[in-house]
Amino acid sequence: MSRSSCTKDMPYEVLTSGVTLTQSEKYIKDNSEKVFHVPGGYSIKGMKLIGSDKIPVGVKGNDLIFQFIKPCFGLFILKMTDVQEEIEKLQKEFP
Repeated sequence: MSRSSCTKDMPYEVLTSGVTLTQSEKYIKDNSEKVFHVPGGYSIKGMKLIGSDKIPVGVKGNDLIFQFIKPCFGLFILKMTDVQEEIEKLQKEFP
């Protein structure tokens, strides 16, 4: 059984906050080498993403850039570094 994780348990960097969904998608596209669109509920290191059926997750080197909605706090764009295993999972699930 997999355990859900919390952002406080993960090493990440907040790249920006207080942006709209459209601004978030543009930021991710502009700052990534490749972008995958994942469904709401998709899990990155145990953190479930909240949103529609096309949440952008960007790859830049061995890093992921993605939007994270924290209820009552809003939308953040996060970066997780050195997560090659998550990038391989994305490449396998969304060729």
